[in-house]
Amino acid sequence: MLVDQAVETAIQEQIIYTNELDAEAVNRITSALRAELSGAKDPERRQRDLEYVLHTYGVDMALQLGQDGISNDISADTQSTFAKILALIDISAVLSDSGVLDASLAFTLLEETMDMVDMTQAGSIFSHIERRAEFLRRGVSATGGKGVVMLRMCNGLLRRIPQSTMSEFAGRVQIFVANTFALSERSGVNLRGDTDTMHIAKPDETSDDPLYKSFWLLQKYFADPKMLQTGDSVKAFVDAATMTVDEFRRTINSRVPPISLDPTGKENLRHLTAQALFRMQLADTMVKCQVLLQILIFIKHVLALTGDALQKLRETATNKLVINEFVLTNTERASLMDIRKRAIHQLVGAANDRGLLSRTAQFILFHESNWFRWKSESCRPFEPQPLPEELVAEMQAAAKGFLAHGTVIFGTCSSKSTGKMMDSGPSLWDLPPVTVDDVEGLGGQVQNMDLLAAMKRLDVYCREDSDYELLTASEQARADLLQWRALRESVHEDVFRNVNPASHALTSLRTLVFPASAEDGATMEVE
Repeated sequence: MLVDQAVETAIQEQIIYTNELDAEAVNRITSALRAELSGAKDPERRQRDLEYVLHTYGVDMALQLGQDGISNDISADTQSTFAKILALIDISAVLSDSGVLDASLAFTLLEETMDMVDMTQAGSIFSHIERRAEFLRRGVSATGGKGVVMLRMCNGLLRRIPQSTMSEFAGRVQIFVANTFALSERSGVNLRGDTDTMHIAKPDETSDDPLYKSFWLLQKYFADPKMLQTGDSVKAFVDAATMTVDEFRRTINSRVPPISLDPTGKENLRHLTAQALFRMQLADTMVKCQVLLQILIFIKHVLALTGDALQKLRETATNKLVINEFVLTNTERASLMDIRKRAIHQLVGAANDRGLLSRTAQFILFHESNWFRWKSESCRPFEPQPLPEELVAEMQAAAKGFLAHGTVIFGTCSSKSTGKMMDSGPSLWDLPPVTVDDVEGLGGQVQNMDLLAAMKRLDVYCREDSDYELLTASEQARADLLQWRALRESVHEDVFRNVNPASHALTSLRTLVFPASAEDGATMEVE
């Protein structure tokens, strides 16, 4: 009776519809339950009884939900079964967090509920979990308590979610788990380097269309890169990729709307292998972009495990399982490099976004070597301090600004040890606008700049009296990447944490790096 009253009150007071859980309100509406527990002669037994009642209530609601379904507007129906389940989640979460009930009760109820509803209903309930994520994650550990129950619930969902039609839901679950535990949590880093070969699309083996066979052969390589280590597999991959990329080039349509990098909720891409659909798939923008990105990622993975890059990995590697050496001839390596270059070009046309997706992909893959090194070093734990919000916002703006322009070449760099500029090319603002086809060395010189060197090059922009809008597009692109580098280095040197949060990051950094020039109003010369 008391549980029913608390649930109804939570719905009537609109507690379940808020973005953040109002713990004080939940404590108020559950005061009668708390009083009954505290006044019992045997509190522990009474606690077990209450947990049993909540379990039974949750099971009954889950069974009822299967019959009722979910209303399009639950706020208009305070008696809906779905609303009662959400209220039960909030109540159990607060009672668990305050120590009144078992710490893992909320996730135990969620696990049982998820097992009893279909995937559409589970997705709606999971949306509520995402809104309550900050509260539910309190005190979570992957090695015990409610963290284990949460992992079990999420893994159960991932096993049941159909990958072909609800991949976005699966991604949300994975992101929830990733944001709950540290990046180096052992249960989520795949230390053995296993690959998923269970969900490879199975094409029609009777087809005699060489393009159809080549297109679906690529998916086997993407799922299991080790295939490249056998026989003439490199030639087979290159031939299949060449045929696919050439077909993409022939079906480029400049009239299709540009692809968006912002999530729209319609990113699901089904691998339908029916031959009748094949030509339509080849003309689909999302299919083209995904396959081209897969080609870039695959080739980056292979090249990182060959030659000098592999030798460098081995110098610090402690986990040999993730290092799968690929032995390539010079001809094979050149063929892979050529395919990568062509895929980059075709990604520009396929996305029809003036190269934004292509540059973003290249920029991310350029830093992928750090990921390989971390994996080969057994994913050593690290817990960096959280970055100030104003720094994150400015770094994001700098990165977006750089990627919005065409790729540029940087002609100067500095010595990491001395911070002095090295005479390796013309000065920052003297460089003409240059667009390059292959950005393997994107930022290769700038990435070695320390904070002082980057700030010297940026001084013309960092001063408050500068006008960024008056710079040319090429100058803005260079300034954006240098700005991003300066902000990153300020974090490494722990300088930014002394900056007044209310001030503009670069301007404040300048006063710290060049205090004398800031006081007397002098300006630094841009070399």
